[in-house]
Amino acid sequence: MRDEYGRRLDAFGQEARRVVADGLERGLGRDDLAGELETAAQAALIERAPFYWEVVAASFIGQGRSFAQMSSYAEAGIQRYVIEAVLDEQTTNICRFLHGKSFSVGDALRRFERVERAESPEAIKQLIPWVRESLDPDTGNPKLWVDGGNGRMNVAEVTRSAFGTKDDRGEFKVLASDAALREVGVGFPPFHGLCRSTTIAVV
Repeated sequence: MRDEYGRRLDAFGQEARRVVADGLERGLGRDDLAGELETAAQAALIERAPFYWEVVAASFIGQGRSFAQMSSYAEAGIQRYVIEAVLDEQTTNICRFLHGKSFSVGDALRRFERVERAESPEAIKQLIPWVRESLDPDTGNPKLWVDGGNGRMNVAEVTRSAFGTKDDRGEFKVLASDAALREVGVGFPPFHGLCRSTTIAVV
């Protein structure tokens, strides 16, 4: 978590986790959690736009939901799951690309264990990095990439974007295997800010 100048706020990060955990116990949704985070930040003299707190709240909720799903799958003896994106007009190229990909429940739980043992926010970012998108200067096509701490790894090139349409994944040139995605920590949502993807058990 950073202030309006980009400075890391480790002390407030602890408070933010407490605010989110308390809010989730009370059954608050993303908007209410974002409001409580913003209020707590203002009390600590931190100024950020409300949208920032919405992204933070959504990230906490998304990670918690994925951990709960993986734990439930493991308890039920389910070994694999698939990514399920909401394929509507707002779905990102990132989630369209990952839609339908299958991963191991055991691998995901081991990743969560590593995250829990991590001692710094930067280590957590490297263990479960978000997927980014930028234009390839050579082709002009959007390229999906991730930085898990060992430098940029290209994931896919968007050869036909379906952004703005429903029920269409688009077309991609795959640049990284599913095993490479797993190794870098891309295997469960959230994959980016305000990510709406979820997982479905393979039975």
